[in-house]
Amino acid sequence: MKRQWRFMLLEETYADFSIGTSPALERGLMDGLSLNTVVLNVFPEDSFTVGVLDDPEKAIDLKFCRQKGIVVRRRNTTGGTIYTAKGSAVICYYLRTSDPAVPRTIGEAFPRILGDFAAAAQNLFGFPAKYRPLNDVEVEGRKLMPSSCKVERNILVFRLVLNVKLQNKEVTSKAILMPPEKVQDKTLKTVEERMTHLEREAGREITSLDLENFVRLAVHLSFGDVELAPGEMTGSEKNYCREFRALYSQDNWFLANSEAYRFKKIPPEAKRGEGRVKAVAGLIRAVVLKRDDRIHDIILTGDFHPRPHTVLSDMESALRGSPAWEDEIRRRIGEVYHRPGVEISGTNLEDFISAVIGALAGC
Repeated sequence: MKRQWRFMLLEETYADFSIGTSPALERGLMDGLSLNTVVLNVFPEDSFTVGVLDDPEKAIDLKFCRQKGIVVRRRNTTGGTIYTAKGSAVICYYLRTSDPAVPRTIGEAFPRILGDFAAAAQNLFGFPAKYRPLNDVEVEGRKLMPSSCKVERNILVFRLVLNVKLQNKEVTSKAILMPPEKVQDKTLKTVEERMTHLEREAGREITSLDLENFVRLAVHLSFGDVELAPGEMTGSEKNYCREFRALYSQDNWFLANSEAYRFKKIPPEAKRGEGRVKAVAGLIRAVVLKRDDRIHDIILTGDFHPRPHTVLSDMESALRGSPAWEDEIRRRIGEVYHRPGVEISGTNLEDFISAVIGALAGC
């Protein structure tokens, strides 16, 4: 029997969508107020978002963005910095994992869903798109579709940003802060070289109907016999949207992972160090305050996709007060990393240990 999912066509900036509409749709599904939902949202203006686990001050040149009038928000989902240009789009799935066709883990979701998006692009547009682990669709080394995924409370939220139009190279090159570790395994090194867009690869203008057909084919490939029925937000979802937008627009949310916010009172004898490690999943950054040969305080940030997303704060709590010894750091991180229910696809224990040890070495 054909299943019916809600299909929504929207026109919001990615920044606004990320801090309002998207968490509201997720909350509505968790509360049992709505059907499984697929969204195609085309952007009316440029904007930036950074992931919930990242530090905006280290990911984005905020001064440059203010000068250019470009909105930057910290979203409540994982992953890295995303620049979305006017005319490009985001495709989102809000799905209950009780549906047997829906992946139950992040490790299963990325290759399957992104592989199907790559296949749909090849079918409809005729260029050699392919899945690149952990969370990209690329064309001959150029990133076309960055994505993020979250699985919590039996809900999968999958977001894929589709670069339809040519991005502004001045904005991408000056606004996105790219540490060398981030591109050490890439053939193409600069942001401009790394990114491509759908119209370039397809060799023609892409219409709204093209995008809708693309979504429908990808959904069919991933989930089988599903009817996408046009729908709108419920009254409860609209209320959630207003509440989330007010919450996620505040400075204390935006800067929650920054040193300025987290290290407000630094003992004069404490020494600071920073370590960065590029895992398959993304960049792991550790900033440590060392005092009396112990970890006085620590900030762990990243642009990857752990489950639950609170696992980094759990590691921080485990490491505060720890002796600055590798064996003890290994033990404490390992207890969190190997905890039942923790999934950090595209990383291993050594990645986190190396980041923290590297930070301590710089103290």
